[in-house]
Formats: sequence, structure tokens, C-alpha cells
Amino acid sequence: MGPQVQEKLRYLFRGKGRCFARPEVNSPRARDENDSPSDTNDTDTDYDTASEGQGYESDEFDRLLTRLQSLEAEEHPSGSADPPDAASKHWSAECEVRDWLKVRGPNYLRDRRKQAPAPAVMECVKVDVFSFDDGPCANVANARPESWLNRQRAARTDASASGRDEPWTFVFQFMNPGPPHVSIALYFRPAGRHAGRSLRDLLDAEGESPFGRALRRFVRGDRKERDARFKMVIALMEAPWALRQTVPRRPVILGKKFALSYHEGADYFAVDLDLSSSKFAERVYRSLKWCSKHSVEEIVLMIEPHTDDELPEAVLGAARLSKVGDETPRRLPPLRTTARGGGGGGGG
Repeated sequence: MGPQVQEKLRYLFRGKGRCFARPEVNSPRARDENDSPSDTNDTDTDYDTASEGQGYESDEFDRLLTRLQSLEAEEHPSGSADPPDAASKHWSAECEVRDWLKVRGPNYLRDRRKQAPAPAVMECVKVDVFSFDDGPCANVANARPESWLNRQRAARTDASASGRDEPWTFVFQFMNPGPPHVSIALYFRPAGRHAGRSLRDLLDAEGESPFGRALRRFVRGDRKERDARFKMVIALMEAPWALRQTVPRRPVILGKKFALSYHEGADYFAVDLDLSSSKFAERVYRSLKWCSKHSVEEIVLMIEPHTDDELPEAVLGAARLSKVGDETPRRLPPLRTTARGGGGGGGG
């Protein structure tokens, strides 16, 4: 995204009464001498003296910028001839989590009290919905060249030359039984002031925070540690009665109910949930699959705190899925044995 587009965004945000950063010297805003700042609120940053990179850009601006950069890369990937993405209208990063979710408070291990969550640390930037006739695809984000993650890698032609670590992506995949085997992969990246950071940079910045401690212990832990911590809550915002009776709005430690597999590389960490690993869940899925195209659900992912220094609990990421039907998945052919995923590394 060019500097002109970023400058326009800052100008629009300022029109809403927020001051983020000084415009570029040659920008229309800077050249317009008659357009002086009208805000007099002492709590606002001085628009004419704030400088780029001084921390005046808000989390909201960074979140929007990250999302727009993601969309731009999707629309203009290098050498891409992908068909239109039918899944794009079936998901959103905009959720109402604070309206219904409660998380563990700072003294939860003693008083069992919960509180409203802070904004999620990571933002959902894409959802892939694929189907496979030949069987489920583990580690889909890294294994399939059609995945959003691999297309992002291909689009970063100068990433290695820049000397910077590549942005970290957290991937959560629902592996639904088939045939056809449907994959729903949710991609999350650090949001707000952490936008664009690698895992190393994110842990450096959040290392001594409750969330930073929980994240470090999760990604560096063994399978037992990860299975005991990874938590999901699903809230059905719209759904047929039958589905509402089956999916309660309460947290689930997924490793206690399902077989999870973990995969990681230099720029990503992925969790696969194999729904067929629970015979009961598979029966429910097959019986109520028709409900999916009539339902809207919000999915919240968390790393459960186990010690006081990891509290209060934080939301890792959240996404909304809307009316995902049989026509939504993009059907992919079997993967050739010679085809490999992107440069992010192997599985775990």
C-alpha cells in the first residue's frame, strides 16, 4: 500500500476527531495552509507537531491498515490466477465479543471472577474454505499453494532483501469429515501496535505481560501443555433451533475433546482440529451439516491461563463465520507429491 493511500487514511481518521500522525510534507493536507486543526481538546495530539513513528497512531488505525494491506495483497498477488474467492462474503473480523464473552479476571484462581475481555491481540485477516475429495489436508496453510499464507509469501518478493522477519501468522483449521472433506482455515496476525510483527518481536514486546507469558509457554510447550491450554468458545448469533441445542456458548479446552495437531515454521503456527476424532462430534456434524448455511457464529480462540502471572485472560483472536454452505468451499485437486508448501517450515 503506497504512502498516498496511508496518508488519505490518516486524513479521514482525523476528520473523526482523532489525531494520529503528521501528514507528509508534500501531501494535500500539508499544502492546504487554510485548513488548520479545529480540535481544541487538550487530550488530542497536536496534529501539526506529531511525527511519524512517535506512537501517535492508534490501535484502530493500525488494525485498519493491516486489514487493507491484506486485502490489497489478495487482490493483486504476483503471478496469481486464482478464481474468485467465494468464501470472502462468509466471514468477518468484526465481532461482538465484548457483548457476550467473559474471561478470567486478574484474581480468577482465588475468587473465580470473570470480566469483559480487552480487544483481541490478533486480528482475523482471512478465512480459507476448501474441499478435498481425496481426504483431509493437515497443515493446509503450509501444505497447499492455494492457501492465503502461501499466496502472501509469494507476494512478498522483497521480504528477504529487507532484512526484516516476516509477519507471524496464527492459523486455526477445522477439518470436517467427508467426503468431500471441508477445511475452514482462520488466519490471524498481530493487531494494533503489534501489527506486522514476527513471533520473536511479539514475544519481545509482550514478554512480561500476562498474555506474553501464556503465549510463550504455549508455543514452546509440548503437546500435553498445548492440549491443556488451547480454548475455543463458539457463540451462535443466528442458528436453527436444533443447532442451538447442540452447541452451547461455553469455553471448551479442545485437546480434551478432540485430536489436535500442531504445525509451525519461521512465520506461522497452526492448530488443526480433526472433527472426526470424536465420533459423537462427527455424528452431530453429519446430522446438522445443513444448519451451517443458515447460521452465523462467532469463534473466539484463547490460551487458558494456568498461573497468576498469566492473568487476566486475553483473547488471542476472534472471527465471525456467516452461512457457510455447500457452495462456499473452493474444490482443490489432490496435491502432487512433488508440490510443497511455502518457505515457512514444516509441521509438528
